[in-house]
Amino acid sequence: MTISIPTDLEYLPVHRYARSPRQQTAFERREAARRKAEQRERQREAGVPDPTSIERAIVDALRLYLMKHPPSIDPVELLRYARDLAMSRSYAAHEANPSKPKFERAAVVEAIRKRVLTPPKSSRTAP
Repeated sequence: MTISIPTDLEYLPVHRYARSPRQQTAFERREAARRKAEQRERQREAGVPDPTSIERAIVDALRLYLMKHPPSIDPVELLRYARDLAMSRSYAAHEANPSKPKFERAAVVEAIRKRVLTPPKSSRTAP
């Protein structure tokens, strides 16, 4: 008895046990990437800034603040400057391309708070 294998496997259910370990790993990574992309899209639509833009705003605010006020650093002013920089960049990007989101002020403040007050991973695990 010969079983013919259809050329289009899209119609066949593919179960986890039918995949090799390498295929399963690739599948899980694709699914994780898809879920993360959907999460980022939902956050973007809600006006929540992505971590990269917050990092960029903090670093640029520090650089610009140090150019203006070299002798001392006021952390509160620096974080306010980072907030304003992130907000102005999002508004400028939205003006240039309306499909890009405008960040919400509260979301930017919360993202900066999380980024600044969350310890690095290496120090979180230390006793």
